[in-house]
Amino acid sequence: MAGKAASLALTALGLSALFLGGPAAAGEPGCGQLMKETFTEFWGLPQGEDRYTADLGPVVARCGSGGEAAFKDEAPGTRETFLGLQAYAEGRDEAAAEAWQSGVAAGHPLAMVALGDQEVRAGLEEGWAEDGLKTAHGWYRKAADAGSPLGMSKLAWLYDEGHHVAADEAEATAWYMKAAEAGEPTAMRKVGDSFRDGKGVTVDIVIAIRWYVWAGEAGAEEAYHSLGVIYDEGRGVPEDDTKAVYYFRIAALAGVPEAMLSLGTMYHEGAGVEQDHEEAAYWYGSAVEAGLDEAGGNLGLLYYEGAGVEKDDEVALNFFVLAATAGRPDGMAYAGVLYSEMGDYEAAYFWTVLAITYGVIEVTFRALELRGLLPEAVIEETEARAAAWTPGTPVPESQPIQH
Repeated sequence: MAGKAASLALTALGLSALFLGGPAAAGEPGCGQLMKETFTEFWGLPQGEDRYTADLGPVVARCGSGGEAAFKDEAPGTRETFLGLQAYAEGRDEAAAEAWQSGVAAGHPLAMVALGDQEVRAGLEEGWAEDGLKTAHGWYRKAADAGSPLGMSKLAWLYDEGHHVAADEAEATAWYMKAAEAGEPTAMRKVGDSFRDGKGVTVDIVIAIRWYVWAGEAGAEEAYHSLGVIYDEGRGVPEDDTKAVYYFRIAALAGVPEAMLSLGTMYHEGAGVEQDHEEAAYWYGSAVEAGLDEAGGNLGLLYYEGAGVEKDDEVALNFFVLAATAGRPDGMAYAGVLYSEMGDYEAAYFWTVLAITYGVIEVTFRALELRGLLPEAVIEETEARAAAWTPGTPVPESQPIQH
């Protein structure tokens, strides 16, 4: 283990030349390159991202409906892989699989990755069917052996998460490193995570920072948020709120929801920037709009206090419940407070019990007060509902926010 860690560290230190940049390819990118970028953009597909639709437009605009003329100078199997991508985006899964099988027969690695993704998506829908994961592992391994950086990165993900194979941090990092050295952006970020957290390698924040910078420059903007967290928390470097804000802003402007939340927090607290509740509300709201429901707790607090926005308890409650439903303990606690102030003691007790369950022991006395206001039968029924509830499960008294 130590030998592998040392080897990986030396490899990382010797990679600067790889990322200094070389001459750009002349002319427009070909269909194969555009398709590769589309696959890379949707690296997160196995975790449940939507189909390859958002970035399919440029590929179709350049390559049309898949006519052979547009692919005459591309590697064998490129056209078949593109046709599978197009069919998959249209929801024609069987046609996609047939096209990708033809791409595999021609030796195209992205077709192998696509078939692996298809198996993993089926696994998500069916509760991680073991046969599907085994098949996905085989396709990713075949793509990796064929030299696909994306295949290497997906294979690493299986080892990282322990899907089908035993979780193995060292093996995951080794594959992430191979993919990162080949320029795969998500793998670069994952290597940064490995050196930051000591996953399969010795903790080295300096190397982690280098990988995060490279990853961000390569297009994995989430890495900039990771950089911001390092400086915000002072992990292995002097704490520096100004640098944290700088990196949070880059990631937030690139559309990373977690960075929007972090940047809003910096404005809310006046850390690294002048305190500005209106700006905080803007970034919290942006995070919620981007689908990060947990940011609702922060935004709800501004509406509850009337800081940077007009005070509005009903809006605040909706945001608190949004965050609480996403599993945020502070959202649960605040929802309990507001429901109590509004006279809905049953709902207040429900969220207060959950807040205690998730670690907010400061509201224990409030729970005792609420018990004194409710019939014993209601207390028992509410506690039973709270015990059965899990994050992400709607509750009758919630008022969902329309994103």
